Amino acid sequence: MNSLLFQRAVGRGRIPILRYSQTFQRPQQVKSLVGTIRWSSNTSTAPKKQPTPPKALPKKASYPERLLVYHAGTGRIVFLGCLKVTTIFIFSFFSLVVAPSHFYAESEPPWVAVGVLLSGIIPMISVAYMFGPFVAYIHLRLPAYARHSQEMLMRYTKSLPNDAALDITTMNFIGKPRVTRLKISDIYPVKERFGYVNYARDTEAINSKRPWYLPKAVRQFGVYSNTSKIMGGAVWENITKRISKK
Repeated sequence: MNSLLFQRAVGRGRIPILRYSQTFQRPQQVKSLVGTIRWSSNTSTAPKKQPTPPKALPKKASYPERLLVYHAGTGRIVFLGCLKVTTIFIFSFFSLVVAPSHFYAESEPPWVAVGVLLSGIIPMISVAYMFGPFVAYIHLRLPAYARHSQEMLMRYTKSLPNDAALDITTMNFIGKPRVTRLKISDIYPVKERFGYVNYARDTEAINSKRPWYLPKAVRQFGVYSNTSKIMGGAVWENITKRISKK
């Protein structure tokens, strides 16, 4: 009798235990459903990354920033460079070798040595004076907008501003290239050195600030060709018109 009551009591106690576990323990299907809902809520609230558009490649300029607008000719440049160096060698040979031999010769008067010395000095001075301002190249500094098409280039050169920069390449006493950068408002047309100089600028302010051991700034320029074969000469023609307006 007692064992029967004990079994019934135990049987009655199992039911609430099972009900309690079923009430508070979450089934596996419910867990997966809850995880799916949480994942969908997180993905919906997270900001979506917009695809970045590809960067447009910069348009390649049709013309360089430093545009060659005048070229004196390769043959002329080489000839004048060799001529300058040759006159220096002639002067050195006559003054150091030939003139002293005539001066110390007992059978010749002293004026012969002086004449020999002058025959070496005169060619060098003449070439340096006439062809010292010889211009080999002229480059025009272009802004960014004028480099993309020929139309914009020609429009810019037809109305050049005062601060438009020119790089003028000349040859020094020994034929070495020397580049002078100046504004187009600084240069003006002239006729000097028997017509070998047709452009000049004022260099007093520049030379006053330059140290004494540096060479003086180039003041005179000789452009011996009125036309240029670069781009048909149209750009150089616009530059000469702009300079001649002063």
